[in-house]
Amino acid sequence: MKYVVDRLVYLIIVLLIAISGVFVLVNKMPGDPAYGLAVSIAQQRNMEMERALEIAHKLMGIDPHEPLIVRYGRFISNLLKGNFGYSSFYQTSVNEIIAKALPWTLFVISLATLVSFLVGIYLGSFAAQKRGTIIDLVISGIASIIQAIPPFVLAVLILFIFAVRLRVIPLGGAYPVDMEPSFSLSFILKIIHHALGPMFATAIPQMAAWALAMRGNTSQIMEEDYIRFAQARGLKDSVIANKYIKNNAMLPLIASLAISIGYMLGGHTLVESIFNYPGIGFYFGKAIAVRDFGLLTGLFSLIVIGVIVATFIAEIVYALIDPRVKLK
Repeated sequence: MKYVVDRLVYLIIVLLIAISGVFVLVNKMPGDPAYGLAVSIAQQRNMEMERALEIAHKLMGIDPHEPLIVRYGRFISNLLKGNFGYSSFYQTSVNEIIAKALPWTLFVISLATLVSFLVGIYLGSFAAQKRGTIIDLVISGIASIIQAIPPFVLAVLILFIFAVRLRVIPLGGAYPVDMEPSFSLSFILKIIHHALGPMFATAIPQMAAWALAMRGNTSQIMEEDYIRFAQARGLKDSVIANKYIKNNAMLPLIASLAISIGYMLGGHTLVESIFNYPGIGFYFGKAIAVRDFGLLTGLFSLIVIGVIVATFIAEIVYALIDPRVKLK
């Protein structure tokens, strides 16, 4: 219990520092956060820019002459109430955008994490058991090359080969534009079909990373004395591999699994933009492109919270699996 309380206090401190960093970073960017909305208002109402800027400031709840510390206090207060701000480009609350985009991102991330972890663990374990053979060289070599490729480059390759040339996956979107959302089997299959592109662009580099990490852990454990003792007792190789090697080799990776989910939440920006997939990354990229500071701050805060909470969960899960962690 003390371990959980300690980690919770640490989480709150890190969260406060990270959120403060996000606020200062975005608010120190050059330009007026209300400028984009003011341009839109000036065009729609045919009024002077100065007057439109005043209206935009009121709509967004911004006082340009207000001290930064006062704005920071209101920002933290709103976050504590679950208010992530206002988007000047979409002219709606950031909460509404998050509610609309987050399910799509979580859907793709869940699929990508599941596929990459299961396949990566199997390949890494298999390569370690075949150390020094051509199989090990092929798996390790391909994994090293794939891991070095940025996800957005992979996304472009997947889009060009499988969507443009072979036409086996859609060019973009979360579902066909001429289809009404429903809980029917045909709609669910269309959603999965549209998620394949961004899912594989995210999963393949992760798969390579899991395979290399699992190979390293497995190779290290295979050199332990208790493995040699198990072999000397005449236990079958399959029993040693599944009971003594694989489980111990996976322990550090389980902690990394939760952390990777948090990082993938923010790492989807270019992948979702390339596939025009309406998740958090897509809106994050849009916020940067149109300089929508309100949306940028809200999504940035969400991603930071996601990464830190995922890290906290990983530490608790790891401590439950391996009690030695709590003693350190």
